[in-house]
Amino acid sequence: MIKGWRLFFAWGALAVLFALTALSFVLWGTNGPAYIVDLIAAYCL
Repeated sequence: MIKGWRLFFAWGALAVLFALTALSFVLWGTNGPAYIVDLIAAYCL
C-alpha cells in the first residue's frame, strides 16, 4: 500500500513539474524573457 502512495506522489510531482515547465515556455513565447525576469523580481524583492 505504501508503495502505491509513493508512486502516486511521484507521478503527481512529475505532472506539476511538467505543467510549470510548459507554463514557463508559454510565458516566454508570448512576452519574451523580460516578463519572466520581471515576475521573478516581483516575487523575490
